[in-house]
Amino acid sequence: MKRLSKGPRRGFLFNAGLAGILCITAASSACGQLVGRDAAANAASANLDSLMQRAENSRMKGPETARVTLIEVSDFQCPYCRQFFDSTYAKLDSAYIRTGKVRLVFMAFPLPGHREAYGAAKAAFCAGAQGKFWPMHDQLFSRQREWSGAADPAARFAGYAAGMQLDAGAYRSCVENDRVAPIILNDVMRASGAGIGGTPTFILNGKALSGAIPFSDLKQELDAALSAPAAPAPGATPPAAPPAGTRPGTPPAGAPPATPPPATPRP
Repeated sequence: MKRLSKGPRRGFLFNAGLAGILCITAASSACGQLVGRDAAANAASANLDSLMQRAENSRMKGPETARVTLIEVSDFQCPYCRQFFDSTYAKLDSAYIRTGKVRLVFMAFPLPGHREAYGAAKAAFCAGAQGKFWPMHDQLFSRQREWSGAADPAARFAGYAAGMQLDAGAYRSCVENDRVAPIILNDVMRASGAGIGGTPTFILNGKALSGAIPFSDLKQELDAALSAPAAPAPGATPPAAPPAGTRPGTPPAGAPPATPPPATPRP
């Protein structure tokens, strides 16, 4: 894989908002079209939609109330993504995510040159459908050298799932039937559409930060984002500016005269 430049990390802006990134249309509309007249088909479709919704939600770590959201565009087989995991992720988790300051959102971007990356992403999201996305995420990165290039990486992923005490049948069905494929494919299309061509890439307030960022650099970016003024709420109307030349505290034209305070009687 071509390593991304470690120069200034202000190259391009991520044009899609967080809501757009996480809006998995295949999970909501395409799956909805599977609903037929048959009651069993309805139940099967609803179950698939529920599985993908659980998997989709599992990619987020940190409270919804966090002031800053950091999006990680990553490839489980990428050595630089593993480098970020080894050197920075635990510090980010401890200092910002667990303290409620930052919410981390994982986007899967398996690169074509990494043959096992797509299968690893499936393993992560299928574990996520059972509430174990982040434990599988940690296993995949910490044991990347073990499964990358292995003869049967899927068997190793299943072993990790068994170690997490996942429902083996549900996990196997999810993986073998590509249940979470729409999530991964939507991630790839959205990242590609935003101009992202390598991993890891991080999106913070519309800014793309490329490469295995050292914690000191990421801390600087996060602290700046946390100290920035909060954006106005959607639909909020700022107060109108007073006419030019109006002194502060002067009532606008047409306003009723202010009632003076009652005179204080002299003793």
